[in-house]
Amino acid sequence: MTPLVGAASRGHARGKTLKYRAFLSYSHADTNVAKRVHARLEAFRIDKDLIGRATQSGPVPESLRPIFRDRLEFDAGSSLEHKTLAALEDSAALIVLASPQAARSRYVNEEVRQFKSRHPDRPLIPLIVGGASGNPVEECFPPALRFDVTKDGAITNTPVEILAADLREDGDGIELALAKVVARLIGLAPDDIYRRAERERRSQMRQARRVQALIYMLLLSVIAGLLGWINQAFIKEQWNWFTVMRPYMLKQVRPYALTADAERSLTVGDVFKECARDCPEMIVIPAGQFTMGSPSTDPGHNDDESPQHEVMIARPFAVSKFAVTFADWDACVSVGGCPEVSDSDMGRGHKPAINTTWDDARQYAAWFSRMTGKPYRLLTETEWEYAARAGSTTAFYWGDTIGRGNANCDGCGGGWDNQQTSPAGSFKPNSFGLYDMAGNVWQWVEDCYHADYNGAPTDGSAWIAGDCTRRINRGGSWYSFSRPLRSAARVRGFPGNRDYGLGFRIGRDLP
Repeated sequence: MTPLVGAASRGHARGKTLKYRAFLSYSHADTNVAKRVHARLEAFRIDKDLIGRATQSGPVPESLRPIFRDRLEFDAGSSLEHKTLAALEDSAALIVLASPQAARSRYVNEEVRQFKSRHPDRPLIPLIVGGASGNPVEECFPPALRFDVTKDGAITNTPVEILAADLREDGDGIELALAKVVARLIGLAPDDIYRRAERERRSQMRQARRVQALIYMLLLSVIAGLLGWINQAFIKEQWNWFTVMRPYMLKQVRPYALTADAERSLTVGDVFKECARDCPEMIVIPAGQFTMGSPSTDPGHNDDESPQHEVMIARPFAVSKFAVTFADWDACVSVGGCPEVSDSDMGRGHKPAINTTWDDARQYAAWFSRMTGKPYRLLTETEWEYAARAGSTTAFYWGDTIGRGNANCDGCGGGWDNQQTSPAGSFKPNSFGLYDMAGNVWQWVEDCYHADYNGAPTDGSAWIAGDCTRRINRGGSWYSFSRPLRSAARVRGFPGNRDYGLGFRIGRDLP
């Protein structure tokens, strides 16, 4: 067998300075693992006594940054986007997250094929995150990784020996696996990196013993003070309610909440706002019927958008005109109703609130519902797609192609592309008067994720049966390519995820 090896490289190839230390290739199903691996590698601290040591690829660097990570996988075809090819060309190594999903991914296979055929001298580093090699069902390596690739890019029948690190606990474990990856990236012997992991492990064990001893010492005092602490927390909450939050509610919100008569007089397209300032502006959305999902002929179709099915929205409801902004969010924070979240240096005010988890989004909706006395909540996934389409049946609510200047995304031509969030309402609204239902920030909805629409509700309600360890994001963001901006596109995420392209909007039931 031909061994899968390559000279360690650091940002240089035949005299050319490369932009990325490595390219991280993975299946969309392994996105969350990829995020963690990417963060750990870029934050990896190299021992001071190793920095500057001469290797066959140059002196050992102070850090591994930057490492390129694709955000989304496109399974529609085997060809790679120009940007991806450029990043592969400009990467000193290729790290492949190996799993059954990666083994079946045409996109991962194509990245490996291109890299091996173009740069056989650069390291290709498999990192197992699931499955098993040689198992027909759980095979974790794509064909281009398992077999030799010619200079012309043809995958041969000649198997290669794969030297992989195993991230799983029953394999190398995360520390040892990452140490193996780092060793190959910077051109040192594995022992030079392993000793760092071993020192950290021993340090953590010593720290754990100290913490355990401290816990034993404090146990009696903690138990003795527990009841008082609980009462203190309750007292603090009540004090904040009567001295801060309730006065805010009575002055800034309740006088502006709709009366019963005003609610009954609302008609489709009416706009209302139930506070003096810094809260969502709502639009009345009509009842109606629509076809949810996308056909298999759609160029961007994913299996989880099938089968298409008819949904009936029986009653009008209200949707916030914009995604909840930082001005809205910070009003909640100011009275102790919501946690502080970072704007990732993109700005606050009329910019959409980002870095909010699913729980944060629900907490804001519950707080505003308490302030107004009205039924505010997250939208269901069905309501979101119905509101986003606004009567359209095309891929995007403005047509079948992304066009230019219709949204904020990577390649949308909107002025903020792949740089940062844009102020809410910077682009034309859809036919319902809703802004940024495509691009700018992903938006949490109430539903649990399911791999397809078999058994999905057809009445507009939330689908909360089954495995709810994943919730759904809709709409794409400023760093997304055009595909996830389609009205039917959906992705899943852990409820505790925070991301600089992740926000939400809210809905409200009407009488």
